[in-house]
Amino acid sequence: MLARRDFFESEMRAKIAEHFGDEAADETILKLKDYGYIDDEKCRKNLIASRLRSGYGRYRIVEELREKGIDADLVDMDEIAGERSIDTKAQLAEMVRRFMETKKGKTPYELKQKCIAHFYRKGYSFNEIIDILDSDDN
Repeated sequence: MLARRDFFESEMRAKIAEHFGDEAADETILKLKDYGYIDDEKCRKNLIASRLRSGYGRYRIVEELREKGIDADLVDMDEIAGERSIDTKAQLAEMVRRFMETKKGKTPYELKQKCIAHFYRKGYSFNEIIDILDSDDN
């Protein structure tokens, strides 16, 4: 199971406890941590980098981490993006450009509204999206 992807301690504990009970889960988690197979910090950084590369915005990633019971900070996102050479602004600009080229709207205003809604749902802030759209207009 650990060979396919990293797991957070809470995820692994739940999976083990489901089949073998809480006491066995506690013992197993301790051994896995000792062997270095479970590292929440490494897992958190890998998840953030993966989601950033997949085109998700910071707010969506923060929400996903919170659902998993992991603290997330927006400042961490910038640090991780820098460490992994992920240019989120350029990536968003490219995605917006492709969206505007491929989608259809009755009017330019309607197309712009669809674009804002799409990327807002992906976790980008309204200001980030507007900045990209405004820079493309000029």
